[in-house]
Amino acid sequence: MTTDTTPVRNQPGPSVHVVRARKLLVGGLIGGLVATVLALIIFTALDGVKGLLSAGLAAAMVLFFYVVGQLLIMLFANADAKTLLMVSMTSYTFRVIILGAILLTVSRHRTSWTAIEPMAVFLTTVLVVVGWLTSEVLTFRRLRISAYDTEYVGPGEGSGDDHEQGADANASSGTSREGGQR
Repeated sequence: MTTDTTPVRNQPGPSVHVVRARKLLVGGLIGGLVATVLALIIFTALDGVKGLLSAGLAAAMVLFFYVVGQLLIMLFANADAKTLLMVSMTSYTFRVIILGAILLTVSRHRTSWTAIEPMAVFLTTVLVVVGWLTSEVLTFRRLRISAYDTEYVGPGEGSGDDHEQGADANASSGTSREGGQR
């Protein structure tokens, strides 16, 4: 079933969709930054300046990836579902291509990147992604999203009229309530 999703707003300010996307951005960013600070402290203590640079580079790439994606979602928050899906998938594809090109460049010129500690990059990437996603999920749980769902009415629990109409329909089709032939 297709419905018209054109937003009709009578109030000033951002829509509820933009507000939710903004809350998810801030929530994810807080988790990502906490994880970044933790990674910077750990890898600076373990590897000194080399660990600091490696962790900083990895954290910056992850935060860029997520912030750009969430900003685009905020820009298109009021669009219909198909447009929002197209924008998010296109954005994701281009961001993955950019990150892949960076990683390919680094791996092909490994000898030129002696200041980068691969294990610090890997572990920082994982830590910041987990921090961002965990915080974003916790933020999502606190969002107030209305769900309009009708209460379930089982067979025989409805009004007498509904039951009789169902029985009449079954009688005319030649089947009983249990689904068998009469």
